[in-house]
Amino acid sequence: MRIKRLIVYSIFFTAILQTQGRGEILFGEDNNFIDSVRNSIIFISDTQAPMGFEKIFVRTHNNEEATKIIFNAIVGDSTVASIFMLGDITAMSSFDHNWATIDSFLTDLKARRISAHAAAGNHDYLLTSSKGEANLSKRFPDFKRTGYTVQVNSLSIILLNSNFKRLSHSEKKQQLEWYINELHTLDQDTTVKLIAVGCHHSPFSNSSIVGSDKDVRDTFIQPFLKSKKSRLFISGHAHTFQYFKDTVEDKHFLVIGGGGLLHKLKAGEPDELKDQVDWSTEYRMFHYVRGVFTPDGLLLNVMMLNEDLTGPKSAFELLIPFNHR
Repeated sequence: MRIKRLIVYSIFFTAILQTQGRGEILFGEDNNFIDSVRNSIIFISDTQAPMGFEKIFVRTHNNEEATKIIFNAIVGDSTVASIFMLGDITAMSSFDHNWATIDSFLTDLKARRISAHAAAGNHDYLLTSSKGEANLSKRFPDFKRTGYTVQVNSLSIILLNSNFKRLSHSEKKQQLEWYINELHTLDQDTTVKLIAVGCHHSPFSNSSIVGSDKDVRDTFIQPFLKSKKSRLFISGHAHTFQYFKDTVEDKHFLVIGGGGLLHKLKAGEPDELKDQVDWSTEYRMFHYVRGVFTPDGLLLNVMMLNEDLTGPKSAFELLIPFNHR
């Protein structure tokens, strides 16, 4: 009797393990349950290596080593289903050799059946913009220069192109019209509980190098604030971590440019929003964001390296609830 029971248990657990390895369990059209194993998504930005002059004149904080440590941590995380890269993926994306580290990372993700998606950053257009965008599209086939949406479970992630100078007048108009219509459509979609909006340039930041991006604020933020399910706006470009909150509309803004050279923060706050992270350090170390679906919402952890590049470990946690209205 005991042997029969062990055989039954063995068959049962083998079936579970085989099922957990299939990405379609999380994304399947006929499956609404949350897979407790492949139940996390990753956001990361500004993974570019330092350019030649930066290695001479700027403190790099061992940027390239830190990026590899972060990539290894992501690949080694058995819970990851999808990754979203928010621009400045390489130092100059028009040069094929600059993609070596990223290509190795993407190969590892593919072997693990982890889907990868990207928004364009300013470095992805450097030197030859058409070649840079072509290299981006080659590696991220669903990329669209005027915006696109990826749905993971009950979360819809809208990725936008904040490189406005690289878009024609008609493309900027097309993107804005599509963005507004997409928000309206997703607000009406009963399968969507939460909307996140992502782009490269940050609407709010007091980075001493780049600061806030006024064009992003003027173009993308009002539609985001009006959307009833949009709760998270996530961006990079500023190489630091910051968290801003609009307490009136209960909207959350994360700056996560933790893959590249670190930027100092200057004193003061960008306009009316206050950085909710009360850290006294000049730099906020290399990091990425790990999101996990819970029954109540999306739990975000900022996974950050220590100054000696050990880690990563959770340095900040934020729960964005579903059905807040």
